Formats: sequence, C-alpha cells, structure tokens
Amino acid sequence: MFHLLKKISISVLVIGLSSSVFAAKQLGKELQDYVNQLKTFEADFVQTQPDEARFITNTSIGHFKLDRPGNLTWDYFKPDEQKIVVDGKNLWVYDLDLDQVTVRPIADVKADLPISWLLYNEPIEDNFTIIESNNSSGVKWFNLTPKAATFFQSIEVGMKDGEMHEVWMYQSDDNITKVKFSNIQSNHVIPYQDFQFSMPDGADLVGEPL
Repeated sequence: MFHLLKKISISVLVIGLSSSVFAAKQLGKELQDYVNQLKTFEADFVQTQPDEARFITNTSIGHFKLDRPGNLTWDYFKPDEQKIVVDGKNLWVYDLDLDQVTVRPIADVKADLPISWLLYNEPIEDNFTIIESNNSSGVKWFNLTPKAATFFQSIEVGMKDGEMHEVWMYQSDDNITKVKFSNIQSNHVIPYQDFQFSMPDGADLVGEPL
C-alpha cells in the first residue's frame, strides 16, 4: 500500500510540474507569437520618466522605427533632439545639442537594451522570465524579468488589439520609464536607408564603429 501511495504521489507531482511548465510556456506564447510575426513596426511615442532630484516628471515625444532583426531608429523630437540608430552592427547616439556622436558595437550593449527581446530572433524566455499580469483598460500586460543582471530590473509590455501599445522599463520601484505608442503601423515596408547612420558634418565622434 505504501509503495502504491508513493507511486501515486510521484505521478501527481510529475503531472503538476508538467502542468506548471506548460502553463508558463502558454503565458509567454501570446507575446512570443506576436514578436515572431512582426517584421517591421513604426509609431509615434510619448515617453515619461521621473526626475528624482527635482521631483518632476520629464516628458519626451518622438518616433520609433523597427526592422527585425537588428535594426531600429529612435528619434526624440522634444524637448531635446536626439537620434539613436541600431544598424545591425553598431549603436549610434547623436546628441544634436552637443553636436556629438557616440558609437559602440551592438554586441557590447545588447544585454542592456530594454527592447532586445523585440529586436532579435531569440526566444524571449531564453533571457527573460515571463509573467502575464492582469488586463487593465483593455490592455494585456506581460512582465519580463531579465535572467541576467542588467541596468533595468524588469520590463512590462502592454498589448491591445494584437499590437504593442506600451512599454514600461523599471530601473527601480519608483524609477519607471513609460513609453506609449500611437499611430502604429506594423509589417509595412520601411526603406533600408532609414536604419543607416550618416555622420553629420562637423560633429565629434566618440568611439569606433565596426
């Protein structure tokens, strides 16, 4: 009888563990399916970030373009102009106020990119633990916690009507950068040259591109 109960207990444990693993994979499947079918993404954005020193919230507006895998542009228009380009090999940051360009090999900073899960053809669960959160105002949230140390603690992705509408990046519990997208276009043709950075005349260059 003892051996029978032991076998039943082990069977229940195995089934329970299998169900938990299956459920975890199912939770991440919806977000992974979205990323898998996404070829390009383009949208306007509003970004808010707390300024802890002055107890205010900074707001920026701009435009985002993505061509998977490995290419993006992130343009800030207001209040300060800045252009960020990932061209597949390098990360370029052009600060118009300083008239300075900083470049680094993307391999050196890939792990710290808050949207690396979106930029590359890698299973999200390879680098993040995925937790599905509650729906709020029609937005379905997914929490991504990095499995290795990065400068951010976690990321929350808000999906609505089958599109990515919001991304929140947590550096700490009270330091959250929130990005909200609008005028979204997906899987349309974006010219390849939009992801090629041209060095502005007279600008200073910091770093060496590959």
